[in-house]
Amino acid sequence: MTEPPVCDYCGEELPAEPIRRGNRLYCCEACAFEATRSHDCGGRTDSTFTEPKVEMPPLPPELEQ
Repeated sequence: MTEPPVCDYCGEELPAEPIRRGNRLYCCEACAFEATRSHDCGGRTDSTFTEPKVEMPPLPPELEQ
């Protein structure tokens, strides 16, 4: 018995009419778009948005392990 085909980006089962980009199949336009975005080895993308940074105060000495 064969496995049902899955999305080349997220791994979900493909719908009746999947999105085809070259030789790859995607479950939706969002996966097709995300798969074409450039990523580098550090996981950074080509987006212009930055992750919010939260600064935490140091732990009091009695809570440090």
